[in-house]
Amino acid sequence: MARELPRAFLPSAPSGVFLRALRWIGLLLPSLTMAATLEPARLAALTNRLATVIAGEQRDWQIGGIAIALVHDQEILWSAGFGEARADSVFRCGSISKLFTAVGVMQQVEAGRLDLDAPLERYLPGILPVNPFTNSGPVTLRQVLCHRSGMVREAPVGGYLDGDEPSLEATLASLAGCVLATPPKAKTRYSNVGPSLAGQAVARVSGKSFVQYQKDHLFRPLGLTNSAWLRRDVPPGRLLPSGLRVADGRGGFVREVTPVFDLGTIPAGNLFTTVGDLGRFIAMLAAGGRAPDGSRVLRAESLATMFTPQLTADTNGFGLGFSVSRYRGQLAVSHNGAVYGHASSLVFLPDSKFGVAVMGNEDIVNARIQRIANLALDLLLATRGVDLPAPPVPVTLTPGAVAELAGDFESASYWAQLELRDGVLAGNLSGQPARFTPVGPRRFLVDSRMHDAMVAEFTVDSRGRATAFQLGPQVFHRVPDRPPVVPAEWMRYAGSYGPRFIPLVISARHGHLYAMTENMVDYRLTPVNRHVFELPPGMYVNEYLVFLADQDGRPVAASLAGMVLPRHPGPPPAASR
Repeated sequence: MARELPRAFLPSAPSGVFLRALRWIGLLLPSLTMAATLEPARLAALTNRLATVIAGEQRDWQIGGIAIALVHDQEILWSAGFGEARADSVFRCGSISKLFTAVGVMQQVEAGRLDLDAPLERYLPGILPVNPFTNSGPVTLRQVLCHRSGMVREAPVGGYLDGDEPSLEATLASLAGCVLATPPKAKTRYSNVGPSLAGQAVARVSGKSFVQYQKDHLFRPLGLTNSAWLRRDVPPGRLLPSGLRVADGRGGFVREVTPVFDLGTIPAGNLFTTVGDLGRFIAMLAAGGRAPDGSRVLRAESLATMFTPQLTADTNGFGLGFSVSRYRGQLAVSHNGAVYGHASSLVFLPDSKFGVAVMGNEDIVNARIQRIANLALDLLLATRGVDLPAPPVPVTLTPGAVAELAGDFESASYWAQLELRDGVLAGNLSGQPARFTPVGPRRFLVDSRMHDAMVAEFTVDSRGRATAFQLGPQVFHRVPDRPPVVPAEWMRYAGSYGPRFIPLVISARHGHLYAMTENMVDYRLTPVNRHVFELPPGMYVNEYLVFLADQDGRPVAASLAGMVLPRHPGPPPAASR
């Protein structure tokens, strides 16, 4: 796929970013292009400020290479590479792929070959998951493009934890026997299966493979000469190598070089590209769907539909492919991408026609990439006189006051361990190290690989000791001094399952089993029976983890949302943490 980061754990992108005090520096850029829509001196000052922040993010979060492109209207103002990256380095852009797939669908809607509201079964007979919700109506293309189809997140074959490179056809064929997780239209549930089905529908009605269709109808008209849907089509040496923190099964991580393989859900997350090519895609949006030569890629009214939240009365949500929100009072359409060893963000503001694309070659650093993207937008908007909010002012707390906030906490989905470290509050949020910057006695800004200045508010008792804190939608309550013990029946499941570079790790904490998925965070499991556990709000909400045992009752595999993962040999982790 490309992973969408858990919405229960971080804000919807693009989130706001607080402007920090930045020093002015000059920086030699190894690969840079610049245009003159802004005055040269103003553009140079803007890019220097961005360079300062990018250098800091690389240093603080071990990001080897970052590339960025700034767009205004139909012009790429500036593109550059930092560290290991050049402006023309090829990255994996993850779920930004879904935007290209959605454009292909809308092209075929305009051609009259696809209908957004017709049953998807009409175009893909015999391969859709079973719909057990008999009164819900059929799954449609509109639903799969706005993640309200009820589809499972991943296919049993070719899902994000499958490195065997099955074809798109084999991946979708594995859906036979699956069922929808929720009724169509009932709720937003992010899925990589849905956009993959949409891409296959385009292939069926166009008479071309998905990859060939994209080459003919998007890459060629837009001049995307550095993009490819399959790794075999990436010229040797062009893909920027990346780093991957792999869960070691003992509560820590080991760093490895990221393996490169094609996902089975190609239309959902397999695109290889550059910031320059993403900038050209943004330029097409700014041009109302026209290519550089003036030819029509998509009608302006189709883009307007894609930029409108679908099947919801909310002003924020998913349009067709795009995530739709407001940024500094303007409409913002965007998508992020999180795929093995790469993190990315694409944001376009239709009102001002500013856009930005940022990519980095490190796994799960989307908050850091988004911070850079948001700062770029702020600096661009400032050139047009847009008033930006003043940043909150950090305060100094006594070590004693900070110590009263430390301890072990737990929410419905995650755990948190906070401690006084060198006089300041530091934390581990379900496996992700985090920094807490005080901006009030009980109010902090949280930064991690997955949080960008997210507000944490503490509740304290009469003695000033923290009883809980809220971070985004999650409320973390202090764990009792003597939490319950995990039943021995459950402890047999502790250990690692699936591919070694992206294992499912089962551990115990505070009387509960937790599941680390995709080297990201531990998810708290809720038992349904002795073998079945429900996954909490997050990436796999409304899905289940089922442990499969041999005739002696020993677990030999785990089925994570339908993906069967063999158990690793060797001792399990410690009985409890």
